[in-house]
Amino acid sequence: MSRIAIIGAGLAGLTALQSLRAQGHSVTVFDKSRGSGGRMATKKLGDASWDMGAQFMRAHSEAFTRQLQQWQKAGLISEWPVQPGMVDMQGDAVIAPSADQVTRYVGMPRMTGLSRALLGAANQFVPSVRIVRASYDNGWQLWDDQNNEYGPFDGLIINTPPQQAIPLLSAASQLISLCEQVDMLPCWSLLLTFPEPLQCLPDAVFVHNSPISWMARNSSKPGRNQQQEAWVIHASHEWSRQQVDSARDSVQQLLFNAFNDLLQHQPSATQLHPDNQWLHRWLYAIPANPLDSGFLHDDNTPLALCGDWCHSGSLEGAWLSGSKAADWMHQFLPQ
Repeated sequence: MSRIAIIGAGLAGLTALQSLRAQGHSVTVFDKSRGSGGRMATKKLGDASWDMGAQFMRAHSEAFTRQLQQWQKAGLISEWPVQPGMVDMQGDAVIAPSADQVTRYVGMPRMTGLSRALLGAANQFVPSVRIVRASYDNGWQLWDDQNNEYGPFDGLIINTPPQQAIPLLSAASQLISLCEQVDMLPCWSLLLTFPEPLQCLPDAVFVHNSPISWMARNSSKPGRNQQQEAWVIHASHEWSRQQVDSARDSVQQLLFNAFNDLLQHQPSATQLHPDNQWLHRWLYAIPANPLDSGFLHDDNTPLALCGDWCHSGSLEGAWLSGSKAADWMHQFLPQ
């Protein structure tokens, strides 16, 4: 049995964890946050709750279709029977039905419900720790930003955005240039609740020619508080990049104004009076140009990198990447 460290508790890292534990390895998971899930994060504010990152899962591959079915059978996810609308703010700005026929799934009772269940396989979870350095000499030693040392580990899997992985690659510097090739796009997310339902809006809308690209009634998802009118507003990646370093108050007001402008173009529109607001910046939300390798690895040391940026910009891409990284690690390490 080998001891393996995974840095990052996003879906790719948690998928690698599941595979490696099933193969008999001992796995320690580190994450700089208090919990798991990465961009599957949930925000709580008082009684309010939102899926503030990834909004849903969908499958293109047979492998991920089977995995979604298994998770659904276990009660970890549920189908979200949503029919998104679409609107062009440079057109008549009225929401129209879309031809969207995608089957979407969400974690239960929130997106982090899935990640918490997957994390349960870990031999040890070390939260709120930022690993900033890694060194290999017949084993991996890790150091956090407080200079605490962890190890030794026989293998290391890094599941972070590529920009955050680069400082950990001193033992495999040839991988740095590949990380530098990937352009990760930011996304501002505005979270709102209202005392009354916004009945003029469908449960989800794709938005064009606006600071907003997507908005969804979080409370329409299964397992959520159906009595709470909770909305998630995602800004477009282009607009988010333009505003990436802007003051939070300014970004929040601009996104709220864009949401209100869209609402006022709809029949039977009402005035917006939110009772909760929260703004979050995803600095590394999604890869503009993901690699096509599936994952990265070093030929000389037991080191692999995984994430949607290695495969395709989606939760499915993250899952496929984590699976590939774990399979390689299991083959690389002595049996």
